[in-house]
Amino acid sequence: MKLLTIIYDSSIDASMAELLEGLGIPGYTRFEHVFGDGGRGPRLNTPVFPGTNHVALVALPDEEVGRVQRAIRRLQGSFRLKPGVTILCQEVEVLP
Repeated sequence: MKLLTIIYDSSIDASMAELLEGLGIPGYTRFEHVFGDGGRGPRLNTPVFPGTNHVALVALPDEEVGRVQRAIRRLQGSFRLKPGVTILCQEVEVLP
């Protein structure tokens, strides 16, 4: 099983939620208004560094990761100004 950590610009939150639901993702955990600094620069919700990110955690069977990754990249590419999206993947075990 894999855990995807999807860090994305908060401006695409509704589109990301719709995408995850459309992919049949049975559930995910989301953190809102996360600050950080990455490829698109600082997101600190200040006048100098406006904006925030959201983070979605999605646990998936290994064979689903590629399908979800491709769908997220298609979503990212569908915007005129490409929003920041980082996808991290790690091995996880669901404990009883």
